Amino acid sequence: MTTATILPVTDATTMDECIQAARSAGMYLITNGFKVVVSPIVPPGFWRVAVKVKNAESATLEHQPCAA
Repeated sequence: MTTATILPVTDATTMDECIQAARSAGMYLITNGFKVVVSPIVPPGFWRVAVKVKNAESATLEHQPCAA
């Protein structure tokens, strides 16, 4: 049996650090709605946190004022 290593996420941890830790270890960034952790499995009651990394150009375009 393999034991799971869960890496806790603190208030000082940035989202980028969480994503990098999960990806480099082949794990998932998961939450139960109260707690966010990096884990190799998604246990019952938890779900994966969807993260989309945007490039600098598309992020800049989103902050343009609306022409309406």
